[in-house]
Amino acid sequence: MILTGPIAAGKNTVADQLAARLTRRGRTVVVADVDDIAAMVAMPGAARAGLWFAAHEAHGALVGQWMHSSVDYVVVVGPIYTAEEQAMLTRALPDAAAVLWVVIDARVSVTLKRAQADPRRGLSRDADFHRSAHRRFRAVLPQIPADRVFDSEVMDAEQIATAIEAMLAQ
Repeated sequence: MILTGPIAAGKNTVADQLAARLTRRGRTVVVADVDDIAAMVAMPGAARAGLWFAAHEAHGALVGQWMHSSVDYVVVVGPIYTAEEQAMLTRALPDAAAVLWVVIDARVSVTLKRAQADPRRGLSRDADFHRSAHRRFRAVLPQIPADRVFDSEVMDAEQIATAIEAMLAQ
Protein backbone atom coordinates (compact mmCIF):
# COMPACT_ATOMS: atom_id res chain seq x y z
CA MET A 1 0.00 0.00 0.00
CA ILE A 2 1.21 3.46 -0.86
CA LEU A 3 0.43 6.50 1.29
CA THR A 4 1.13 9.72 -0.52
CA GLY A 5 0.08 13.32 -0.19
CA PRO A 6 1.51 16.74 0.55
CA ILE A 7 4.01 17.57 3.29
CA ALA A 8 2.57 17.26 6.83
CA ALA A 9 -0.76 15.82 5.69
CA GLY A 10 -0.31 12.96 8.17
CA LYS A 11 1.13 10.16 6.03
CA ASN A 12 3.67 8.97 8.62
CA THR A 13 1.21 9.23 11.49
CA VAL A 14 -1.31 7.13 9.57
CA ALA A 15 1.41 4.64 8.59
CA ASP A 16 2.43 4.25 12.25
CA GLN A 17 -1.20 3.81 13.35
CA LEU A 18 -1.86 1.28 10.59
CA ALA A 19 1.33 -0.67 11.37
CA ALA A 20 0.34 -0.84 15.04
CA ARG A 21 -3.16 -2.07 14.16
CA LEU A 22 -1.87 -4.74 11.78
CA THR A 23 0.88 -5.98 14.11
CA ARG A 24 -1.67 -6.34 16.93
CA ARG A 25 -3.46 -8.74 14.56
CA GLY A 26 -0.24 -10.77 14.25
CA ARG A 27 0.82 -9.40 10.86
CA THR A 28 4.35 -8.40 9.90
CA VAL A 29 4.59 -4.85 8.61
CA VAL A 30 7.37 -2.80 7.06
CA VAL A 31 7.01 0.98 6.82
CA ALA A 32 9.26 2.33 4.06
CA ASP A 33 9.45 6.12 3.76
CA VAL A 34 11.14 7.63 0.71
CA ASP A 35 12.19 10.58 2.90
CA ASP A 36 14.27 8.20 5.04
CA ILE A 37 16.13 7.08 1.91
CA ALA A 38 16.61 10.67 0.74
CA ALA A 39 17.92 11.57 4.21
CA MET A 40 20.79 9.12 3.69
CA VAL A 41 22.37 11.68 1.36
CA ALA A 42 24.57 13.85 3.57
CA MET A 43 24.47 17.63 3.31
CA PRO A 44 23.30 19.32 1.19
CA GLY A 45 20.68 16.56 0.92
CA ALA A 46 19.22 14.48 -1.91
CA ALA A 47 17.17 17.24 -3.54
CA ARG A 48 19.91 19.88 -3.45
CA ALA A 49 22.55 17.37 -4.59
CA GLY A 50 20.40 16.41 -7.58
CA LEU A 51 19.83 12.92 -6.15
CA TRP A 52 16.09 13.06 -5.48
CA PHE A 53 15.25 10.62 -8.26
CA ALA A 54 18.15 8.35 -7.27
CA ALA A 55 16.60 8.25 -3.79
CA HIS A 56 13.29 7.25 -5.39
CA GLU A 57 15.06 4.46 -7.31
CA ALA A 58 16.77 3.18 -4.15
CA HIS A 59 13.46 3.37 -2.30
CA GLY A 60 11.74 1.37 -5.06
CA ALA A 61 14.44 -1.31 -4.88
CA LEU A 62 14.06 -1.52 -1.10
CA VAL A 63 10.27 -1.77 -1.29
CA GLY A 64 10.54 -4.39 -4.04
CA GLN A 65 12.90 -6.47 -1.92
CA TRP A 66 10.52 -6.35 1.03
CA MET A 67 7.62 -7.29 -1.27
CA HIS A 68 9.57 -10.36 -2.39
CA SER A 69 9.99 -11.42 1.25
CA SER A 70 7.50 -13.11 3.55
CA VAL A 71 6.40 -9.84 5.18
CA ASP A 72 2.60 -9.46 5.21
CA TYR A 73 2.32 -5.74 4.45
CA VAL A 74 4.64 -3.07 3.10
CA VAL A 75 3.41 0.44 3.81
CA VAL A 76 5.11 2.87 1.46
CA VAL A 77 5.16 6.52 2.52
CA GLY A 78 6.22 9.60 0.63
CA PRO A 79 5.75 12.07 -2.15
CA ILE A 80 5.28 9.60 -4.99
CA TYR A 81 3.43 11.86 -7.37
CA THR A 82 4.59 11.82 -10.97
CA ALA A 83 4.47 8.92 -13.41
CA GLU A 84 8.28 8.80 -13.23
CA GLU A 85 8.28 8.57 -9.41
CA GLN A 86 5.51 5.96 -9.54
CA ALA A 87 7.47 3.89 -12.09
CA MET A 88 10.63 4.02 -9.96
CA LEU A 89 8.62 2.52 -7.11
CA THR A 90 6.49 -0.02 -8.93
CA ARG A 91 9.00 -1.50 -11.39
CA ALA A 92 10.71 -3.51 -8.63
CA LEU A 93 7.46 -4.93 -7.26
CA PRO A 94 6.46 -8.55 -7.87
CA ASP A 95 4.19 -8.97 -10.88
CA ALA A 96 1.32 -10.23 -8.74
CA ALA A 97 1.60 -7.45 -6.14
CA ALA A 98 -1.70 -5.84 -5.23
CA VAL A 99 -1.04 -2.13 -4.80
CA LEU A 100 -3.45 0.11 -2.92
CA TRP A 101 -2.85 3.82 -3.55
CA VAL A 102 -4.06 6.10 -0.76
CA VAL A 103 -3.82 9.90 -0.82
CA ILE A 104 -3.88 11.71 2.49
CA ASP A 105 -4.56 15.38 1.92
CA ALA A 106 -5.01 18.66 3.78
CA ARG A 107 -4.90 22.33 2.86
CA VAL A 108 -1.53 24.08 2.85
CA SER A 109 -2.62 26.43 5.65
CA VAL A 110 -3.15 23.38 7.88
CA THR A 111 -0.04 21.45 6.86
CA LEU A 112 2.26 24.45 7.17
CA LYS A 113 1.02 25.01 10.71
CA ARG A 114 1.64 21.32 11.50
CA ALA A 115 5.13 21.39 9.99
CA GLN A 116 6.15 24.57 11.77
CA ALA A 117 4.96 23.15 15.10
CA ASP A 118 7.17 20.06 14.69
CA PRO A 119 10.79 20.81 15.72
CA ARG A 120 11.97 17.52 14.11
CA ARG A 121 11.15 18.81 10.65
CA GLY A 122 13.72 20.53 8.51
CA LEU A 123 13.10 22.24 5.20
CA SER A 124 9.36 21.54 5.30
CA ARG A 125 9.07 24.18 8.04
CA ASP A 126 10.15 26.86 5.57
CA ALA A 127 6.97 28.55 4.31
CA ASP A 128 8.21 29.15 0.75
CA PHE A 129 9.46 25.57 0.34
CA HIS A 130 6.29 24.19 1.89
CA ARG A 131 3.98 26.17 -0.39
CA SER A 132 6.07 25.23 -3.43
CA ALA A 133 5.85 21.54 -2.52
CA HIS A 134 2.08 21.86 -2.15
CA ARG A 135 1.80 23.52 -5.56
CA ARG A 136 3.74 20.61 -7.06
CA PHE A 137 1.42 18.12 -5.34
CA ARG A 138 -1.73 19.93 -6.52
CA ALA A 139 -0.41 20.08 -10.09
CA VAL A 140 0.19 16.31 -10.29
CA LEU A 141 -2.69 15.12 -8.10
CA PRO A 142 -4.77 14.08 -11.14
CA GLN A 143 -1.90 11.74 -12.16
CA ILE A 144 -1.87 9.86 -8.84
CA PRO A 145 -3.80 6.58 -9.18
CA ALA A 146 -5.69 7.04 -5.91
CA ASP A 147 -7.91 4.18 -4.81
CA ARG A 148 -9.03 6.38 -1.92
CA VAL A 149 -8.46 9.97 -0.79
CA PHE A 150 -8.70 10.98 2.87
CA ASP A 151 -8.82 14.52 4.22
CA SER A 152 -6.77 14.65 7.41
CA GLU A 153 -8.58 17.81 8.42
CA VAL A 154 -11.82 15.82 8.61
CA MET A 155 -10.51 12.46 9.85
CA ASP A 156 -7.72 11.89 12.33
CA ALA A 157 -4.91 9.38 11.79
CA GLU A 158 -6.63 6.63 13.77
CA GLN A 159 -9.83 6.98 11.75
CA ILE A 160 -7.90 6.88 8.48
CA ALA A 161 -5.88 3.86 9.60
CA THR A 162 -9.10 2.08 10.59
CA ALA A 163 -10.61 2.80 7.17
CA ILE A 164 -7.48 1.54 5.37
CA GLU A 165 -7.42 -1.60 7.52
CA ALA A 166 -11.02 -2.26 6.48
CA MET A 167 -10.04 -1.80 2.82
CA LEU A 168 -7.26 -4.36 3.26
CA ALA A 169 -9.68 -6.86 4.76
CA GLN A 170 -11.88 -6.82 1.63
